[in-house]
Amino acid sequence: MTRAVRVGLGLAALAASPAMALDCQRAATPSEKAICADPIALAADSDLGKAFDALRASLDPKGRTQLVAAQVAWLGLRDSNCADEKGPALGACLARETRARVAFLAGAPEAGPGAPGRLAPVFRMQKGGKGRTDVDVQLLKFVDAATPAERAFNAAVDRLTNDLENPGKDDPLADQWSYMWSMRMAYASPRLISAHADGDSFMGGAHPNSYSVNVNIDGARGREATFADMLDKPAADKIFALCLKQVRDQKSAREGSADDDSGAPKTLAESVAEATADLKAWSFGADAATVSYDPYAVGAYVEGAFSCSVPYATLRPSARADFPLP
Repeated sequence: MTRAVRVGLGLAALAASPAMALDCQRAATPSEKAICADPIALAADSDLGKAFDALRASLDPKGRTQLVAAQVAWLGLRDSNCADEKGPALGACLARETRARVAFLAGAPEAGPGAPGRLAPVFRMQKGGKGRTDVDVQLLKFVDAATPAERAFNAAVDRLTNDLENPGKDDPLADQWSYMWSMRMAYASPRLISAHADGDSFMGGAHPNSYSVNVNIDGARGREATFADMLDKPAADKIFALCLKQVRDQKSAREGSADDDSGAPKTLAESVAEATADLKAWSFGADAATVSYDPYAVGAYVEGAFSCSVPYATLRPSARADFPLP
């Protein structure tokens, strides 16, 4: 069965039946069988059906069509993300992915008490082809944004898709163009909203590009927070050193990756400091902040992405008193 046929059947099934609960008597794929064999994964799947139904009931017909297309795309991504797992590990992976999806569909944060306003998913799904980019955009926005902080968040989310375009019909790769954004709400409270978005696109060129960006809103200031809002220079230098060590350790652990600055326009230390000093690279969770370095940011593209974990026990003593850390 081709991918197109599977997607078509998935769309038909979701559109015909609002209830998404998995029928374990008909489980056929490895993912379905793993979910049915794992009580935690099965409970998460049940919650997913409820979240899907609740969101579907709130949408107009066009919104429902977009939701169904988005859910089918996510199911494929979920299975892909867990494809390397076997046995109990597969069930655990599917449970994690499903819990994250439940939170997304409900507009709920992974950590924090939640923002005062209501968050909801927004979808832009478009099938690609000649002269038409394949689009899979699944983001979060405030419904009826009423405060400066909520409006600032929505404006930042809108800017994520400013570079979306369709190929020219004479482009030899026109039928391969693709554009994707997905988002998770890492933390939300009246003081801080921190959302992490992952993007991937191919718009011609030598290869696809992947990237990430974080939207961090200071509730009191009613705007996007900046790195200077959080740390002064002496404190920043300590965090730069911490992240430089973590990046070097990751490079050493990767086969074929080396900390070699020869011929590079910047040293690794300079690249890490520059990337870390952009708060759009920072995601704030329950116990720590994570700095994400996209391909090219601190190394060659083939090395992939790197990251730095900054525990709040380390960050809080250095941060400015009025910065809204969780």
